[in-house]
Amino acid sequence: MNLESLRPILAPVIGAAICFGVSQSGAALKDPTIAQFAARAVSVPDTKDMGPVEIRITRWSTDQDLQDLRAALNDKSPSSMVLPAFRRAQPEAGIVMMPGMQGLGERSRIQQALTFQFARQIDTPSGRQIVIATDHHFRFGEPPVKHLDYGVTVEKPETGTLADPARDPEFTLLDIRFGPDGKGVGKMAPAAKVAYNATKKIFEIENYAAQPVRLTAVKSAKP
Repeated sequence: MNLESLRPILAPVIGAAICFGVSQSGAALKDPTIAQFAARAVSVPDTKDMGPVEIRITRWSTDQDLQDLRAALNDKSPSSMVLPAFRRAQPEAGIVMMPGMQGLGERSRIQQALTFQFARQIDTPSGRQIVIATDHHFRFGEPPVKHLDYGVTVEKPETGTLADPARDPEFTLLDIRFGPDGKGVGKMAPAAKVAYNATKKIFEIENYAAQPVRLTAVKSAKP
């Protein structure tokens, strides 16, 4: 039996094998994103557009995660250099794709990816609220960098920004609040400006209205 005579038999078998391989590959590469948001970063001093931001959430933090983080934030001992809640071996809660560093030429076009370890959401009378916590520093709205002969430094931060944007803090909270139209704004604060809302059972920025906007035009982008 030659190849030509076998072709009608082999064709459907090969086709089925290819389909099976593609389906298996697709399953292996399935996107774990369960919620996705698009936003624009804005400059703190002048609200200038600083580029696109993408937030992908791969898991919502549990009630136990919430209690662990609450206990960690209440621990004021000097030996608490890194939040224990962020040191535990567990899947990350998601990733933020931030604009590149302004003033660095081609690098300004390359988005930077930073993971976060905590994400919670609630529905409020005024709209959805999402909080993200991490031990990284999100440079939303930071002043542009300056070139130096021996490297790169960051300009002195404006009033309302974190004290030292060049150094990762121990804790940063991103508090995003949506209106009835589904569009939101995001603000950021260190641990000293974060409070636990027992009614909502969520962490949020204390005196939210007084903090500068870091993200604008936040909207859902289904994965």
